[in-house]
Amino acid sequence: MSTLLLNTLTGKTSAGSIVVTGEGGSTTTNLQQGVAKAWGQYSGSGSTYADSFNLASATDNGTGDYTFTITNDMSNDDYAPSNIGGQNNITAHTFAAGSLRCQLANNDPALADAILCLTFHGDLA
Repeated sequence: MSTLLLNTLTGKTSAGSIVVTGEGGSTTTNLQQGVAKAWGQYSGSGSTYADSFNLASATDNGTGDYTFTITNDMSNDDYAPSNIGGQNNITAHTFAAGSLRCQLANNDPALADAILCLTFHGDLA
């Protein structure tokens, strides 16, 4: 078995683009496009995460209403967040290059605090 030790991967044709050949060899994926640019697990209150990557802080705007600040901004507000929360309805309603505001609701549909896990996909600025 061989070990490959690297600190940096750089594309040959374009420095910011590395193509990975998929299973079967007939399709390719751009590595940078498929990597999550930020993620975090938020407890539902306060301003800190249980764990995170590229998320600076969280703002508790009130029951079930949070704003998440991205450390290294996305290139625009067209990124794709995905989330899992302890409540039934999660709405991402205010997108900005450096933040995302979400609301969590019960079936009531009253807003409620809960653990929220977020992942951000898109281009960094």
